[in-house]
Amino acid sequence: MAGTDSVGGLMLAGTVRVAALVVLLCGFVVGCSQGGHQAGGASGAAGAAGDGATFDADGTAHITRVVPMPSTVSPEAREWLASLTRKSNAPQTLEQRRASTDEWRARQSAEARRLFPVNLQETTTAGVRTDILTPLDAGEINRDRVLINLHGGGFNSDSGSLIEGVPICNLAKIKVVSVYYRLAPENPFPAAVDDVAAVYRELLKTYKPHNIGIFGTSAGATLTAEVAARLKQAGTPLPGALGMFSVHPDYTRPTDSQELFALDGPQGFGVVAAVRGLEGMAAEFAG
Repeated sequence: MAGTDSVGGLMLAGTVRVAALVVLLCGFVVGCSQGGHQAGGASGAAGAAGDGATFDADGTAHITRVVPMPSTVSPEAREWLASLTRKSNAPQTLEQRRASTDEWRARQSAEARRLFPVNLQETTTAGVRTDILTPLDAGEINRDRVLINLHGGGFNSDSGSLIEGVPICNLAKIKVVSVYYRLAPENPFPAAVDDVAAVYRELLKTYKPHNIGIFGTSAGATLTAEVAARLKQAGTPLPGALGMFSVHPDYTRPTDSQELFALDGPQGFGVVAAVRGLEGMAAEFAG
């Protein structure tokens, strides 16, 4: 579990039941040679005052690592980091997940438009719902260029769209087409790929391929790569740029960052739950 200590740090605690992994975690993550640890049959996590570990007779390790809050980050960032320790990681139904992401997206989209004003046109492109974002003071340099934005959300919800496209449109002074591709599980693969490819081909009627870019975050990053592969297979002129951010390349396992630096501590058996969650999303997407 994760928590905050008295000096504003993040306390990470994890339980591991594989002997070899215990050694690895102690040597690499927890740094047992620097933080105190106990051996023996006492169970429970070490005290929140500092790093530590206790070991049960069956080999279970209870590891605590206190990571000081970075002094270089802003007060807002500190508050956000602290808020992550108060979030519930309880499983959600698809309806609950979509309601949560929709509420967050609406709130953050409004904030993005307040900070980075743009023109917004809700429309359809090639029969696909899209938002057309254009800068308020568009110059000549990017008049013939356009970006396609593919939101994240695990393929089954929308957790990005305007939040990602609005700042880029405003700051880069470039037109952004945010695509609301069809979601799984109602519309499994290749529905989302088909939607984005259709939007791209429609834009080819107005823009040269080297003046079109496609970018996305998380599921949108994966979708960016899939669309690029589809266009290449079809012999369609390829876009001039691809942007893939927070991409998850392998849905059968957590990434190294998730395993080593998660705020809920060393993953241990939590890896199994993480993999199952990823596999569930991938299964919905693949149909």
